[in-house]
Amino acid sequence: MKTKNPRFKMALCALFLFLAVGLVHAATVRGRLIHPNGYTAGGIAVTVINSYGVRCSPAYTGADGMYYLFNIPAGPYRLEIWVYPGGAPMVYQIQVYEPYTDMPQIVIPY
Repeated sequence: MKTKNPRFKMALCALFLFLAVGLVHAATVRGRLIHPNGYTAGGIAVTVINSYGVRCSPAYTGADGMYYLFNIPAGPYRLEIWVYPGGAPMVYQIQVYEPYTDMPQIVIPY
């Protein structure tokens, strides 16, 4: 693609740099939720909150009980599991590492 507009080229380079830096310095938090009887827990909201109180968009567990939170910068977080809508979440203190942070399997109540 050829263009004579230098501002467009600079903006395009800045966009590529932003995407490259953002992808390199982010982690994926992943884990599985199950019920006490061993069945997987699907449709449960899971999110993380950083030390400044900023919450990431929630992920929901799939039919296999797995959740994936993408593009989470490394550092300390609170993992929140929203078992009951409108109720208090289950809360765990976690440390996120790049490129993946695998959480141990968590048993949730019915």
